[in-house]
Amino acid sequence: MSAQRLLIPTLRALLIAFALFEAVDIRLYAVRTYGRVIHEFDPWFNFRAAEYMVAHGWGAFQAWYDHEVWYPLGRHVGSTTYPGLQLTAWGVHSALAAVGRPASLNDVCVFLPAGFGALAAGFTGLLAWEVTRKPNAAALATAIMAIHPGHLMRSIAGGFDNESIAVAAMVSTFYLWVRALRSDASWPAALLCGVSYSYMVAAWGGYVFVLNMIGIHVRDTPRTLPRHC
Repeated sequence: MSAQRLLIPTLRALLIAFALFEAVDIRLYAVRTYGRVIHEFDPWFNFRAAEYMVAHGWGAFQAWYDHEVWYPLGRHVGSTTYPGLQLTAWGVHSALAAVGRPASLNDVCVFLPAGFGALAAGFTGLLAWEVTRKPNAAALATAIMAIHPGHLMRSIAGGFDNESIAVAAMVSTFYLWVRALRSDASWPAALLCGVSYSYMVAAWGGYVFVLNMIGIHVRDTPRTLPRHC
């Protein structure tokens, strides 16, 4: 009986680990097929903007008026871009250099969506655990999100676009929001939820979906909260 009790959690942990591994591996097929290149039009612009930010800094990026796009008017990039994607690439690029593992900005931007695909799957599993308290549901939610086609198509390696990081930010905000409602002592999770939502706002215009869903949840939540919402 004790062996069976140990076997099930072990299998569950292996499923979660395999799902997170596959979340990255399945998104690397484009790298294995085409090499470390940026795909599609928007990701190429985002990469160009990230190059400018890394080369010239945040202040110059905010003031950057790009005369090479939107001919003949040009474009004020700093005020017409959600900069979370570029800031993330810059941060990862700088962190790797700081720990003695430098990588080209191109490689960072190519692999970033695959890593955030695994993060989104992990936060989905945590969200399922928080709302159900069933470890099997959490493991299954992680596995489904790891290979969900709707998420997969926007987080393939090389697809350096806003949605590639925004889905992870969206799910982490939902998880931290629900986690903050667990008990009166859960208020630190509310602070992290605010940070996660701010990151979501910086990453993608779809932040309005997050705000509306939280508003609906607040409206429909009883005034006296149960210990586990």
